[in-house]
Amino acid sequence: MPNTNSPSIMEGQKPFCDVVMKGGITSGVVYPLAVVELARKYRLKSIGGTSAGALAAAITAAAEYGRSTGGYDRIAGIPGEIAGSLLSKFQPEPSLAPIFSIFLATLGNARGSVKTARAIKAAVLGYPYAVLAGSFPGILIVIAGSFLPNPALIILGILVAVVGVVSALSWRIWNALTSELPAANYGLCSGATVEGYNAPGITEWLADTIDWVASGYRETHSKPLCFGELQATSDRHAIELAMMTTDLSTRRPYRLPFRDRIHFFSKADFDKLFPKRIVDYMVAHTKAVPPERNVTGDLYYLPEAEHLPIVVAARLSLSFPLLIQAVPLYKVDFTLKHQEADQPIKCWFSDGGLSSNFPIHFFDRMWPNAPTFGIALESYDERRHGKNRVYMASGAGEGQLLPVNNIKGIGSFLLTLLDAAKDWQDNLQSVLPGYRERIIHIALKESEGGLNLMMPPELIEELSHYGKQAGLMASGPAFDLDEHRWRRFLIAMAEIEEMLDQIASSHDPQPSGAEDFGKFLDRYDFSGSYRPVSEAWKKEVLSRAKELVIAGHSWRTDPTVRSGKIPKPDPTMRITPQP
Repeated sequence: MPNTNSPSIMEGQKPFCDVVMKGGITSGVVYPLAVVELARKYRLKSIGGTSAGALAAAITAAAEYGRSTGGYDRIAGIPGEIAGSLLSKFQPEPSLAPIFSIFLATLGNARGSVKTARAIKAAVLGYPYAVLAGSFPGILIVIAGSFLPNPALIILGILVAVVGVVSALSWRIWNALTSELPAANYGLCSGATVEGYNAPGITEWLADTIDWVASGYRETHSKPLCFGELQATSDRHAIELAMMTTDLSTRRPYRLPFRDRIHFFSKADFDKLFPKRIVDYMVAHTKAVPPERNVTGDLYYLPEAEHLPIVVAARLSLSFPLLIQAVPLYKVDFTLKHQEADQPIKCWFSDGGLSSNFPIHFFDRMWPNAPTFGIALESYDERRHGKNRVYMASGAGEGQLLPVNNIKGIGSFLLTLLDAAKDWQDNLQSVLPGYRERIIHIALKESEGGLNLMMPPELIEELSHYGKQAGLMASGPAFDLDEHRWRRFLIAMAEIEEMLDQIASSHDPQPSGAEDFGKFLDRYDFSGSYRPVSEAWKKEVLSRAKELVIAGHSWRTDPTVRSGKIPKPDPTMRITPQP
């Protein structure tokens, strides 16, 4: 492999860029070479992603941190490293290994009948005692029919054995799904290394890889790379790293690292999910929850971002439902009124893709000074893509339409229903002007990426090559920063004009008889909630409000911004909570 990080390529003055990577389980193999190509032209300042994109973002941040010591050389070798060991990184809990085998049997491009046969075989081999117990009555009848002899009794025995096996296996699988799976944090794989495997589990591999990419040392370190180390130093720019996770217990997304310290972790829980060195570091750099709230006896505050290992945030985002275990954290539910209302409750954190699988809004600015590239993964359709597996909307009107996907059968309908519910915001955001022209799309076939855990090495190499193409496209002439900034300027100005117009309209006399906002501000006594901190503060706020009203009236003069050619579709500006 050529020296990617030679001083002439990776060092020296470079413009900044940001990058956001979409989730997609094994599709993440496209990202290493994509960011390497970006790093040839840019210094990566802000890096974000969800699920597999969060895993890639964590490793990319480590490479940028270790840029001067060969970080991007090391990240470039990752596709080759995992090409022959991808499946081994997903290690099921021993009690759930049969369910994992059944799941694997359903993957791939084989016909439905072949997959069914594979699944049955996996179930029979996985639960031999259930098969024996279910078939035992039928076997006795067959033996009796053979001794009599009675052919009808033999046939009856075979039927009883088949029904018994089906019933026993169904009960065993149902018990595994309803009892053993919830007990295993609602996932087949914890991410930790399971006894009997020669390769590390995905979380242990990720923890070691982050530190290796950042430092170049393969030895196990006592100190993991944390968010605090990404801050600016005299010889390195600040690196912003952001990821998404989903708190199922409160049904809301969170941006990582957390902005507040309201979450606690159980050492016993984390010992099952993370390498010992990671948990020991966290315990040493935080404090225990007070005894009156320490419901498990081993609860600790989640460390502040400065001492939060990057691998912990990535794992919180990577918890793909049912495949990779959810991460339990605790927090107090202050909405409760009973006497135990101050006792922490366990919350389940799952895949960030459930709430935002492609957070292209990360690092967004109304007037951008540098590009924020997005790398999106989508389904390949020969009628739409032909041989063009990697593409980018560069023309002024390109990329504003969403593809129409065929729905075939009840399974496809239900999956599409779920995708529409969780992805509609990301999908609409991705076609807006100022967003769509900075997204590089990689179209993957059904057998590529996603849940295809058994991809052969040559396919992984091919997918990583698509990633390289994406990086070349983003850093090449296909992306025009001036055009991007002009489009962002136009839609921002049009939205600001509309906002000022609405402010002026609310302040002016209301024809409906409702009180106009100007009169409300004149009569309000400021004795209620959120009182002014000083008379000077109040005076300045009201003065600035009047300036906005004046600007709103002024901006109505022709020609208005909105009377010009503004990129479509129309965006909307609104106040929303930060995740």
